[in-house]
Amino acid sequence: MGNDPKPLLMTQSEYARHRGKSRQYISRLAKAGVLVIRGGKIDVAATDTVLDDKPVDDIDAPPPAQQSVGTAPPTRPADGIGQGGATFGQARTIEMVFRAKLRRLEFETKQGKLIEADVYRKTAANAFRAFRDGMLGIPDRVSTVVAAESDPKKVHLALKTEISRELEAAADAVLTL
Repeated sequence: MGNDPKPLLMTQSEYARHRGKSRQYISRLAKAGVLVIRGGKIDVAATDTVLDDKPVDDIDAPPPAQQSVGTAPPTRPADGIGQGGATFGQARTIEMVFRAKLRRLEFETKQGKLIEADVYRKTAANAFRAFRDGMLGIPDRVSTVVAAESDPKKVHLALKTEISRELEAAADAVLTL
């Protein structure tokens, strides 16, 4: 850990200004465990990584004064297969970032911003199946009206009414997804 640069730490108010967010929003994130906190202050590089949702390895190297502990300097291979080792501090920061990202996902799920993909797929498939069935049922519902009607305007109105009814039902189903 000897050559690791010191992480840049900020208060919640300073970090809110840094991110362009309200102090209350940052406070909510802190209470939800989304922010990476060290000694009561926010680790800027690690928390920015969590909030930007970038993998730790993809972070552009910030200026030396702000370099994240999570970005590993080049080291000699630790296991002989060409991968560099990380210091204890770097590994701890990576773990903290990972845990904070998980807490962020849980937080956003509880807020209703995220839903499970499988639940959405099943609900969407059912909605589209109902839409398809409704559209395919239009000929059965209007065929007798169309066959008996000689006025093209009335035929047009009957078709338009049925198609509009199905599209409205589909729109309502999408809103409930």
